[in-house]
Amino acid sequence: MAENFAVVVEGLSTLGEFGDIAESVQKAAVLAINRTARDQRVRIARLIQSEIALPASYLREGGSDNSRLAVTQKAQGGRLEAKITARGRPTSLARYVRNPGVKRGTPLRLQVAPGRTSILERAFLIRLPQGSTLTDTQFNLGLAIRLRPGERIENKTRQVRLARNLYLLYGPSVQQAFLNAQGGGVAAETSDETLAKLEAEFSRQFDRLVK
Repeated sequence: MAENFAVVVEGLSTLGEFGDIAESVQKAAVLAINRTARDQRVRIARLIQSEIALPASYLREGGSDNSRLAVTQKAQGGRLEAKITARGRPTSLARYVRNPGVKRGTPLRLQVAPGRTSILERAFLIRLPQGSTLTDTQFNLGLAIRLRPGERIENKTRQVRLARNLYLLYGPSVQQAFLNAQGGGVAAETSDETLAKLEAEFSRQFDRLVK
């Protein structure tokens, strides 16, 4: 499952009648789109990190299909569109644990939002069978909690039942921060900024090509 954010130039389909200038416009559009997509991927990664306590390496573009945040389509020729894609596996809360080596029964310290630490008194880390889960974990660990009789978890979208009164807990994923189901998220918040950068970059590239 993935969410895409597109960087697009529209309205250039009738340029053929303008001869040589049409080629320069096309080239400028391709260069501007790809530069803007590359720069905005970095910008979006930093904004996500300002909301979720993830290391820079976690959102670094690796060039593979498994990149969590990547430019997955570049503009070329007659396709004046680039795509930034956030791939979303549920993110185990285990990834946000700051004291993973403590003994069982010691409260776990979590940092989901940068600079804010919370304590989970009865949660514990468990080893998940390798290859048996679609969860994005750290060291193949999950964070579980055993509820008392009648006790409930408030946010049911961030838990999966393992056994009677035993649940795996999840935190926000990269995909949710990037572009959520309600149409919000970092991608939506930076859309005007992306357009402004695209326009400026197009003008710069066009001026360079026609000199």
